[in-house]
Amino acid sequence: MRLRHIEVFHAVMQAGSLSSAAEFLNISQPAASKMLAQAEQSLGIALFKRLPGGLKPTPEATVLFQETKHLHSSLERVRQLARNLTAHPGGILRIGCIPSLGLSLVPQAVAEFIRLCPDVSINIRTENNEVLSALLLAREIDIGIAFEPSAPPGITVEELGRARAVFFGPESVRRGRGVVHLDDLERSQWIRLDSADPLGSRIEEVLPAINDGSATIEVKTYYLARALVERGVGFSIIDEYTAQSTSDTKQLIFVEPPLSVGVCIMTAASNVGTHALKVFIEQVTKRLSAK
Repeated sequence: MRLRHIEVFHAVMQAGSLSSAAEFLNISQPAASKMLAQAEQSLGIALFKRLPGGLKPTPEATVLFQETKHLHSSLERVRQLARNLTAHPGGILRIGCIPSLGLSLVPQAVAEFIRLCPDVSINIRTENNEVLSALLLAREIDIGIAFEPSAPPGITVEELGRARAVFFGPESVRRGRGVVHLDDLERSQWIRLDSADPLGSRIEEVLPAINDGSATIEVKTYYLARALVERGVGFSIIDEYTAQSTSDTKQLIFVEPPLSVGVCIMTAASNVGTHALKVFIEQVTKRLSAK
């Protein structure tokens, strides 16, 4: 069974009819019918029953379709790569990051990367850790950047540096302060990070939630915590990059005891790494160490 036969078979299974499959493949219906017949002849089995209402897949066709899905996906990735290389002769770098790092750190690294590699096109998307892992395994991104993500099978995680925790609260509280002691904070105004978050769990180790009925807010994203503070809701402990992404922040206010979270890159274990990827990682590392 040749590759073109598999393409036609897969198209018929997806489209539901020979005419629709032919239109999808941009070939004539007789040509599609001929290739489908050749596929069946090479296999020695019927893949479809020819009925007055159209084609009906046989049980063998259903089994074969499940197996060819992976091949078809791989073929589509090769085609997408070819299209990218045609549209972007210098190559393309596909970056994924969590929203918090997409507000400050990643844009800073990208700005310098563009200067160093002007012929490389960039695609950036923000997702949570789990989605970044899935995208890497599906080869839809080349690198993921997150705070201490887990390393599922097939994913390599490397810490490049640390992001320090900072106090983010009303300007009237921040003014003139360089450090804030966690024990001095009014916890009823605390906008807490999710305890499952790496930084959130460290914060709660030293600033446990109180159970006296005080109103608190819990959020899952750093930038939402920042947005709530900017609306005068309360204060939060967030990472320095989220805090720096707002133009109102003139000075970072660190916390005592000091807390931090690892900034890590995620790559597919089978990824050998292009020159563009290595240059980008160097720029991220440089910004993490320049503190």
